[in-house]
Formats: sequence, C-alpha cells, structure tokens
Amino acid sequence: SSDFAANAIHQIFLLGEPLVLYRTQAGDIAALEDRCCHRAAPLSKGRREGDDLRCMYHGIKFGPGGQCTELPGQSVIPAAVRVRSYPVAERHGAIWVWMGDPAKADAALIPDFIGPDNADWAVATSHLDIAAEAQLLIDNLLDVSHAPYVHEATFAAGNRDNVARMVRAEQEARVTRLDRGVNVERWIVGREDNPFLDGITTDDFAFNQVNVPGIFTMYTYCFPTGTFQRTGEMRLPDETPLLARFVGQIITPVADGRCKLYYAAGPWQAHAAFRDQFFSTVTTAFQEDEDIIVAQQTINDALPDRAMMTLNMDGPLTRYANIVRKLMQEEVTAVG
Repeated sequence: SSDFAANAIHQIFLLGEPLVLYRTQAGDIAALEDRCCHRAAPLSKGRREGDDLRCMYHGIKFGPGGQCTELPGQSVIPAAVRVRSYPVAERHGAIWVWMGDPAKADAALIPDFIGPDNADWAVATSHLDIAAEAQLLIDNLLDVSHAPYVHEATFAAGNRDNVARMVRAEQEARVTRLDRGVNVERWIVGREDNPFLDGITTDDFAFNQVNVPGIFTMYTYCFPTGTFQRTGEMRLPDETPLLARFVGQIITPVADGRCKLYYAAGPWQAHAAFRDQFFSTVTTAFQEDEDIIVAQQTINDALPDRAMMTLNMDGPLTRYANIVRKLMQEEVTAVG
C-alpha cells in the first residue's frame, strides 16, 4: 500500500473489472469503478480535487462513495449519475478490495499476514505478473509437495538428500481443515546445508495456511539437529529457534489468463541480516513457480477439454476445493 502516494491515481484490474484507487485528504483509500457512467471514460485519466475525482472528458465529478458531486451544465443531479464504489481496507501493508455484495464486506475475514508494517519482522515485498489463471497458482500454493522438484536448486539447496527429506516431510504432514482454508504442518528432519545458517544441519518445523480467496502464509523455524527426535511432536517447540522466517503470498486474479502474485518474505528482526539473502532465494523460487505454471497454462489452453488428475499428494487441494464449493453454495443460497 506504500505505492499509493497521497496525490496518485491508480488504475488496476480485478476479476476483469477496471478499478481506480486513490487516497482521500485524510489518507484513506477510495476504490471506484474506473468508468464514468456518462461516456465510459476512465476516471483514472481524471484529476483528484479534494476527496473527489473529476472525469476529464466532460468534467463530471464523483465522491469517494461513487456519488456525483458536480454535473456541469445541470443544477439537478439525477440519482442514476454515479459510479460503483467498493469496500476497501488497508491492513498488513496491503490494500484489500471487496468485489462482492458491499453489505457483506467484512474486514475480519482478512487473514493474518506479515507485511512491512510489522516491526517484529524484517520483510521485503515485491510482485510478479503471471500469464496464467489465478487458480493454477492457488493450486501451486496448496501443493507444497512440488517444492522438492520445482525448487530443488533453491529450497532444497541442490542437495538430493534434502529432496528426499522434503518428500518424506510432505508425505507425513498433518493437514487440518479450517473454516476458510487449510493448515499444513510438517517437520523436515536433518536438513543439510542450510544456506541461511552457514550450511549447518537443522531440524525445520514449517506450517502454512492457504485461505480463501488465495492468501498463503508459511512460517519456518530452524532448530538444532535432534530437536524433532527429542520432542517427537507435530507442533512448534516452545524453544528459541536458530532462525525464523516468513513467506506470504497474495494471489490477485486480474483477468482470464492473467494474475498477479504479491509476496512478502523475511526473518524475525533478530535475524534481519539474513533478509536480503532469503528474499533473493524466495524471488528465484517464485520465478521457478512462474515458469512451470505458465507452461501448464499453455498446455491447458491447447487441450481445454482434458481434465487434470487427483492423486494422494493432492489432499490439501481437495480439502480447499471442498471449502470453496461450500462457500460458493452458501452465497448462492443467500441470494436465493
């Protein structure tokens, strides 16, 4: 959200719809449909005047709630002269737009996320524009079993024994269904060549969540080797780790066949010296994801009638898909 300067006007696309975002004089974010209701000119080409946006085609001015506040040449403003506004919240260093029924907007549904505004963590942020459907990327986040292969050179540190350890960790992971997502916990025991701790061997406890509509968070805690054997439980030990790190991803559907991946990554402030090295590794890993996902999209486009297969390793995907279907059915039922 720091990209949204006080006087800037931003055009974005979400779910194929054009939006214009800007800050009011109080610093709050306003989100409107980026289409003047008169002649369809984009309001993002307009001018901010106080808390309002003036369309620079014919001069019609709109407030942050979408209402028309000035109509040149007319003293009476018809109620129909307005543009759609969207509920919006600024949290965790990001801007969250509610695209559904405004009456059902609930900022409490925004998952916990470590952003640059969190003083306890040293995170950096960036984004990727990906030429693929958002669902493919969400599936990728749910499918951590791909990590030993797609990320063999990054997260596995190029060590084939680490690949085997990561595969075993995913096979033995504990998957828990949540109200709006899934939680996955696993130990990676005896991880060799830890690149963030001078190549020592560690026992890593990692847990991640994927929440609707596509928010991924993962925390990894590195402990001295032998920690898992000593504790023997699928939970975070009540001990100080050698290193703690966070990765968060927010999948934003832009339009058919296009999405954005916004991400944040970094260690605790106590380990801030590792931030740039870790963030570089994470960025490379996400580019590895992008390569395989864009290639996957190309095959899906060429063979649109061919269904993908579900295997045992796809447990988190299946649970998440069931949650999405349930939530969608609840919306349909509520609409009647």
